[in-house]
Amino acid sequence: MSEQEKMNQDVSAEETKTPAAKESKPAKAKKEKSNKDKKPGFGKRMGRFFRELKAELKKVAWPSKADTLKKTGIVIVCVIVVGIIVWIFDGIASAVIDALLSLFGQ
Repeated sequence: MSEQEKMNQDVSAEETKTPAAKESKPAKAKKEKSNKDKKPGFGKRMGRFFRELKAELKKVAWPSKADTLKKTGIVIVCVIVVGIIVWIFDGIASAVIDALLSLFGQ
């Protein structure tokens, strides 16, 4: 179907509508701020924030003490291992730089 045929069908469909159907669209009403549209005060907003915060924290699945200690131990061991690797690399890099500087007479 060509563009022109589609446009012709759209126009004929609009012509067949009854005048009541065309008028059924609601008129735009003026937007007036009522008491419902106004923001609540600062205190009420902060109160609501903390109530919602408390409700969300109740939904959190907190780990057990044993699980927390286990994961803390894993983190400490990983930090120590990475620290040792950096210390070894630093020692090797320092030795290489000292060797190169002594080789070239400085």
